[in-house]
Amino acid sequence: MKQTIGILCFLISACALGQSKLYVSTPTVAYNDATGTTQVGIYTRGAYLENVEKVNKDVFKITNEFLGTTYILDTENLKEVLVSQDVSEASPAPIIDFDDYYGSPHLFTVVGGLKVRKEPNHQSETIGVLYNGTPVGIDYYPYDKEAWTKIQFNEGQGYIPVKYLGKRPNLNSLITSYKKATEAKDQKRFMQRIVELGWNSNDDDNAKALLIFADYADKNAQPERAAIARLQSEVLKAIPEDEEFDKTLSLISKKLFGFTLNNVIEPKKGFSLATLEKTFGKIKDSYAHLDDCALGDYESNILFASAECIGHDINKTYTLRIVQMGNGAGFKINNSILDENTTEKEFLKTGKGLINTILSTDKAYQIPAGDSAYRFTFKDGKLSKIELIYFC
Repeated sequence: MKQTIGILCFLISACALGQSKLYVSTPTVAYNDATGTTQVGIYTRGAYLENVEKVNKDVFKITNEFLGTTYILDTENLKEVLVSQDVSEASPAPIIDFDDYYGSPHLFTVVGGLKVRKEPNHQSETIGVLYNGTPVGIDYYPYDKEAWTKIQFNEGQGYIPVKYLGKRPNLNSLITSYKKATEAKDQKRFMQRIVELGWNSNDDDNAKALLIFADYADKNAQPERAAIARLQSEVLKAIPEDEEFDKTLSLISKKLFGFTLNNVIEPKKGFSLATLEKTFGKIKDSYAHLDDCALGDYESNILFASAECIGHDINKTYTLRIVQMGNGAGFKINNSILDENTTEKEFLKTGKGLINTILSTDKAYQIPAGDSAYRFTFKDGKLSKIELIYFC
């Protein structure tokens, strides 16, 4: 009986040691078999390996639903826990260990509008798009150029072809290629990359890219897009310095900046319930979100059909926080009242010198105000929503 128990304990122990989860401490070659016949890729530092089986003291087998089976012969590079004292070599080209864009092993997308797929094939569902020049973290780099690689995307994961990854594209080189292109399809392809890389660059480069696009849009009978691009470029060039961010607070103190209802700017302590109900109807819900750092003592979240407020329980007033444009709801900047009829061009002219962020994918702009910011979102070219965002 004791011998039987001993054998069972040994088998359980062997199984526990044979299948485990480990980290890669330094860039490590992956092979196609246990004898190291062919190198098939590189696991980067920090890669988390599941389903690791110890073949012998010199070989580990890694089974992955996506990658299949690979082998690591440098077994000393696999650790249960990574620590800062671990010695790590530089990753081989083209992998970039860290730079100003990303702090762990990565590459950049080198095409425009790269589709992220749910599964590693071109027939799979598209779950998102990556702009040209987007840094992409990688745990494994396959040597097969037709292979796919798994990436973290929108708090989940997706797959992209590895052949569309490389070093960060150069904006000036793309502009040169665009100017040399004679075919319309090539000009369009380069222009897409220029615009997308611009949004993934600093404000000066982005402004340059937008001006190049404006000229392209004019030549291709898109005057409206050209006008917006030029205005966006001007806004980027006019972004206030850090010490000028209190400009908005000065306007607020002069009652020249803030939410309006029927052209009346929001009082410092907020609107009365009766005033809000004339625009938004009855309260739909109210609660106190304990994790909402915008709420102070005796304050609560108040929801209307097309607005959200912070309710001040003591003085019985309400300050607007999120407002859908329409029915008299608006916003004042200097001497201009913005509403559901305000175009993107009009807003850019009004907000120039105050806007510090352009969120191109969301069709939105932000104006800072102390420890918060106002976000202006557009839909079909018109102002649709304004949100006060608190940075806590």
